[in-house]
Amino acid sequence: MQIELSEKEVKALLELLKEHLHYGWIEQDGEFEVISSGQVSATLRELYRRLKGGQAKAA
Repeated sequence: MQIELSEKEVKALLELLKEHLHYGWIEQDGEFEVISSGQVSATLRELYRRLKGGQAKAA
């Protein structure tokens, strides 16, 4: 599957992926609290790497 993203969309996606790599999955802790699990998706890590690589090639 391929999709085209605008520069703004790529920046937003990269920021979200970067936050995921830093915090991991966000999980509910009790009724109203959330915590970061520290568990990072290997798929999302690879997507972040590919996007950053593509961004470097475009520059």
